[in-house]
Amino acid sequence: MVSTPVRDAAPEPALDEDGRPYANGFRPAVLEWDGWTCADCIVCGTGTQCADCQACTDFASPYPPHWARPWAEGDPERGIELFGGPGGMSAGRNLVDNGGDWVLIEWNRDAAATARAAGHWVIEADVRTLDPRHPALRGVRRVHGSPPCQTLSGAGKRAGWNADEVAELQSIMWQASEAFGYLQVDDLCSLYGGPHGYFGGDVLDGMEDHPDADGWGELCGGGHLPPCMSPADFRKWAASVVSDDRTALMAEMLIWPMCLVQIGAPLISITMEQSANLLKQSPALAEAIQSEITSVEGFGWAWCSWQVADAADYGAATHRERAWMVATRYGRPRYAEEVDGDKAARAMWAHVLKRTGALPDWTPELDRRIEPYQGRPALPTVTVAAALNLPADWWADTRGKRGINPETGKPKGGGSFPLNDVGPCVTAPWYSIKFRPAHVPQGEGTNTITAAELGVLVGFPRDYPWTYIPTRKNARGVRNIAQMIADPVSPFMGAAVSAAIQGEDWYEPTATYQATLYRLDEQAADTDPAPLPAPRTEERAIEQLELFPAA
Repeated sequence: MVSTPVRDAAPEPALDEDGRPYANGFRPAVLEWDGWTCADCIVCGTGTQCADCQACTDFASPYPPHWARPWAEGDPERGIELFGGPGGMSAGRNLVDNGGDWVLIEWNRDAAATARAAGHWVIEADVRTLDPRHPALRGVRRVHGSPPCQTLSGAGKRAGWNADEVAELQSIMWQASEAFGYLQVDDLCSLYGGPHGYFGGDVLDGMEDHPDADGWGELCGGGHLPPCMSPADFRKWAASVVSDDRTALMAEMLIWPMCLVQIGAPLISITMEQSANLLKQSPALAEAIQSEITSVEGFGWAWCSWQVADAADYGAATHRERAWMVATRYGRPRYAEEVDGDKAARAMWAHVLKRTGALPDWTPELDRRIEPYQGRPALPTVTVAAALNLPADWWADTRGKRGINPETGKPKGGGSFPLNDVGPCVTAPWYSIKFRPAHVPQGEGTNTITAAELGVLVGFPRDYPWTYIPTRKNARGVRNIAQMIADPVSPFMGAAVSAAIQGEDWYEPTATYQATLYRLDEQAADTDPAPLPAPRTEERAIEQLELFPAA
């Protein structure tokens, strides 16, 4: 997808902002733009809305037409959500701040259709086909990203755990600041054929006879190197060192923020969600992002914290442990806390310490974190039974009938859990889950689960519009929808992290949402034993899934 004007590749010498030519054919990797915005639009000058103006629509595409207008203080905050999925982060964000102006980028068509049906502006595209230097993005203030976690997940092939690949990618990500114009040097004159090097002002070999060799000419002086790589070039470089290019998508969490600030966007926060294994198994990638954001040789931002958090601790009925990053440009985020970084590191990488006697070579600083509770009582723990209105003494089987281990007396291979507890992390195979009373043998349950109920366990509203676009006649997409529900940010965590950087406090709106979603007030008032539910048959599950038509 072409989303930005094409840069003029004419061979004439490149000039800096003061009209001086660069030496040796150097050409900064910048996007040419003539400065036109909606402010210059004759049609909009008559009072026409940007959405009705073809010039603004064409200029801003694929972003909302009104993004052709320059952002101004008091306007809704514009945000870009990379890898937006079906809208879990957005659903959580809306609990604490529904006045934002966000665009989600998502390549999976079912997830994109779902987020669109939920009311979000969605660009259905591979994020790598978009250029974050698009002039319509000059008003973006917030960025969130949830890069794919398949190469980091313990259930996958774990390509993102490969130490050699991680080291190579880390090295490349360290150079994002130089690639996108944030590297400050002592002397820039060598860019123009002058006598001095970038660092220290040392005279370059062969330039000893230059008239400014022993002094300073008008081209000498410190500053930032101009950007020297385009996003496409940097992406190609990152992908070249990994066996699975999904690992290289981690670089997008530097590419987008750095390019946005490069073009003048008033960016003030970056948040990110990823598999907990990013911190536990491949912390060097988290270190690279943190160092580029906080280093004086990079962004130089005020705050960048990393931590692992579980959605079940913030109101969800199932566990969903994820790594979270929160970065703010000015000052501390809400709920900011300093902690013992050494203690946190030893707990995070205890498995490495036990195996090697030392912590990993490269890790992010863990001496700061966000703590949304701030000493307030924890939200109620919600069991699977309570969330789905099932008897507390029932069990769930996520796999078919299996043999019994004679040593333990339990079914082989796991996959069963009691409903009177917070559930394990929802995964795609849960579309075939069976519920049963405790006296019914494992694998012989008859009550199944619906898409709406799966979503509820993660933290989505019961009427969330899960959407499947059939790829063949009569395809129902039962597993596709289950996978979509298993992947995204839990709205409970989305609310907590969003509130740390924007909107109102997280606690009260999330407590109200939890009580409504899980009907906690009704359960507290009901003193009679819950009646046995109507059988959840496979036919009913399919029928429920088909309540959401293709978009």
